[in-house]
Amino acid sequence: MRTLKILIVPLLPLAVMAAQVRAQSQSLPVALFERYLESLRQQAGIPGLSAAITRNGQLVWDNGFGYQDVEALERATGDTPYPLLDLTQTLSSTVLLQQCMEQRYLDLSDRVRRWNSEFNEDNTTVAQLLSHAGASGNFQYNSGRYAALTEVIAQCSSGRYARLITEEILNRLGMANSVPSHDLADGTPTRHQFTNNERDRYNAILRRVAVPYKVTAGRATRSDYARPALSAATGIVSTVRDLARFDAALDEDILLEADTRRRAWEAAGAAPTGLGWFVQQYNNERIVWHFGLARDAYSALYIKVPNRKLTLILLANSDGLAAPYTLANGDVSVSLFAQLFLKLFLT
Repeated sequence: MRTLKILIVPLLPLAVMAAQVRAQSQSLPVALFERYLESLRQQAGIPGLSAAITRNGQLVWDNGFGYQDVEALERATGDTPYPLLDLTQTLSSTVLLQQCMEQRYLDLSDRVRRWNSEFNEDNTTVAQLLSHAGASGNFQYNSGRYAALTEVIAQCSSGRYARLITEEILNRLGMANSVPSHDLADGTPTRHQFTNNERDRYNAILRRVAVPYKVTAGRATRSDYARPALSAATGIVSTVRDLARFDAALDEDILLEADTRRRAWEAAGAAPTGLGWFVQQYNNERIVWHFGLARDAYSALYIKVPNRKLTLILLANSDGLAAPYTLANGDVSVSLFAQLFLKLFLT
C-alpha cells in the first residue's frame, strides 16, 4: 500500500503574514492565502484538501491541494466530494427554518417532544436544540442529540427529510456533485426515496469521494470510515464548489428571509451558537462558522464574515482541520487555518 510522507514546511509567524498583506494590494490576499494554506496542509499532514472563497455571492477562488486518493495519485480539486460531517447542520437548520418556522407550522419555542416523542428531554425547545443548548440554556455541543431534529423537520413539514434536503437545497441550487447521504449506496430505507436515475447519479458521485486517511508520524494510511446514516446532524456529501452555491444563496436571501437569517446568526444567550451555527466576535467582526470531524478520516471548516459577505470553505480527507483544536468549545480562532484566513482578510 502506498503511503504519503508528509513534508513539514516552516511557516512564517501569522503576524508577519498579516503585515505583508497590509503592504500589498487587494488582489494579493488570495495568492498569499493559497501559499500559506498549502504549507499548513503539509504541516498538518493532510493528504488532500479542497478550498473555496466566496465574496459578495460569487465564487472568487477555489483550489485543491495534495491527493484525494494517495494510492492512485489522484489530486484533490474543487469538485472533489467529501462527507460534510457536522457541516450538514448548516443545511438542515436552513431547511427547518425555511419549511417549518417561516411557514408558521412550528414555533422555535415549541418543545422538541411536541414534534419528536422519542426525544428524552421534556422541556428543551427547538431553538435550544438548534443552538446545542439544554433546557436551562447551558451549552452542550452534541451531534447525536442534534440528530433529533430530523424527526422534527419531517413532522412539521409532512415530508421525508432526505427528499427535503434534496429538493429544497441540492436540486434547487444546482449542487450537481452533492449527495443527500451515503445511505443511497446501501440497501437502506433512505435509498428507496429516490428514483433509479437519481441513485445511479448519486452512486457515480460516491465513487469519487475522497479516500479517508489516518495520519501517524507524518505518514498517511487509508483508514476505515463508518458512514453515518443521514440525519439533521450529519450525512450529506458535497464539494467546496457546491457549498459555495449554498453559501451564496444564504447571502442573497434565496433560501431564508433576511430576518430569519439574521436570527440564525445571532448568539443564543450565553451560548457560542445561533440556530445551526457557531457565532462569535473577531476583531469587532461577527463570525459565523461550523466544523466537522471524523477521527482518522475527514474534517471540515466553514467560516463566514457576514458583514463583508466573505466566506471560507475547507474540506479534507484526514482529521487535520479539526482534531488538533477544541472547536466544539465554540472558538474558531484556536484553529491555525481559521487564523490564517482571518488575519489575512480581516486585518
